[in-house]
Amino acid sequence: MTEVRVSTPDVQKPELDVQTVVLLAQSADDAFGRCVTLALQKTRATTVMISLYRADIDVLEVVAGAGQRSELAIGRRLPRGTGLGWHVISTEQPVLVEEVYTSREAHFLAGRPRPGMYLGVPLLDPDGRVLGVLSADTTDSPEILGDADAQLLLLLGQVAGVAYSRWKALDDAQRSARQYEQLASLSVQLEALSHPDDIAREALNLLLALSGFSIGVVMGVNGQGLTYMTMIQGDVEVTQAAGAALREPHVPRGLVADVLATRRSVAVADYLSYPGARPDMTRVRSALAAPLRCGEDVVGVIGLMNLDTPRPLPAEIVSLLDMVAARVDRAQERIRDFQNMRQMREAALRSIGRMLEGRDGETSGHTDRVTTLSLRLGRALGLGDEALQNLRWGAYLHDIGKVTLGDDILRKPGPLTPEERRAMQKHVVVGDHMLRDEVFVPREVRAVVRSHHERWDGRGYPDGLRGETIPMLARIFSVVDVYDALVSKRPYKPAWTHAQAMEELRRGAGSQFDPQALASFEALFGYDG
Repeated sequence: MTEVRVSTPDVQKPELDVQTVVLLAQSADDAFGRCVTLALQKTRATTVMISLYRADIDVLEVVAGAGQRSELAIGRRLPRGTGLGWHVISTEQPVLVEEVYTSREAHFLAGRPRPGMYLGVPLLDPDGRVLGVLSADTTDSPEILGDADAQLLLLLGQVAGVAYSRWKALDDAQRSARQYEQLASLSVQLEALSHPDDIAREALNLLLALSGFSIGVVMGVNGQGLTYMTMIQGDVEVTQAAGAALREPHVPRGLVADVLATRRSVAVADYLSYPGARPDMTRVRSALAAPLRCGEDVVGVIGLMNLDTPRPLPAEIVSLLDMVAARVDRAQERIRDFQNMRQMREAALRSIGRMLEGRDGETSGHTDRVTTLSLRLGRALGLGDEALQNLRWGAYLHDIGKVTLGDDILRKPGPLTPEERRAMQKHVVVGDHMLRDEVFVPREVRAVVRSHHERWDGRGYPDGLRGETIPMLARIFSVVDVYDALVSKRPYKPAWTHAQAMEELRRGAGSQFDPQALASFEALFGYDG
């Protein structure tokens, strides 16, 4: 094996033509393709190839070729020590081997030693760093490669390296711009989501689109430190198999365990050689994962896996994962804050309802009973989550307007005078007005407060609404409120039995109550009439 000492080539017209043609390339792949084609034309070689050094997985990857069997070479990855190109990488000098078949390091596309010469030169970036190897060989040919060939390859290696670096920098800049644009879009999308699964799904879809990896996964951590899968996206066959194995809480292992232990991102370019590799993850070849946080606590892990084929893991991929994880953290924190605030609101509104029932002479538990029954009836009628929340809040606040009434009316044991009745009926309007300035109280909640004494036949108050012009939530609550009033003891009446109350409600079907709502309410109890 010989290191070829080649002086800097004299750049004359033929070389200028070569340089000009290569620099006209429209992409890095185009530059390499032009380079190997011209090298094949201008040397006595039978095959010319370009191999890039992939530092993250320590291989030489053949990315371009021209000539004999070159199509078999493109895409091959040669680990350190396999192939003569590694001598070029280690010495950063041209290397000439006159009898290739005598070299134990030589790699033959035909699968067996063949006669011929090998010439390899370093592919250099503008700063003189080695990017890879430009090589030529004369396998199965009596041709001889000499100093002129080495000079030409050196020139082509420099020019192709400059073109590759230029296009790679442009590609990196464009990719970064797209990533930041999509990250900004992700931030906006996450702000509109209110469920953790939706947030995880959007984040994984973006990561898979930007990285080209096969699988994206989110793992949670429970109070006992066990991990469990909350979301997986990607290859359908794998996601189904992994779903069965990972959804149940289990002791963290492998990459997930390392992330939880170090509280930082971990990237593994070659998972098969990773000390923490799980034996049940044999198809995983490259993987990376980042922690998900709630304040100072790590509450989960988000990760990417590539199956069957190793993938380079440049720093920008890890940074991308970290940036997406940070956005998921913020979105999850926003949801947790919102949930905490909603729980506080729920508790406050329920407390208001329970205080009101005490003033009104209601039996203890009226608020909780009508809330529970209203939600059961609402679900039976097919209401969604948002409508059920509004119904629940309406049940808490339905009599809030009674705070303006005196005990002489609220606790009067006998019939009310006409004037007292008019004052009593105003409580629904007063309650509506009291809540109108509370921006967190939806209009549908106020509709329950204002309209739960309207009647199906239009003879109710305060607005005399009829039939389906009465808001649906008010029609639902009206049935429940009257039922609970009938079966509860009040200052002016004893408690009725369930059967008596249901019979009274049935008499009001189509006049006082929405017939459909009443029928569904009867079905809750299996009432056969």
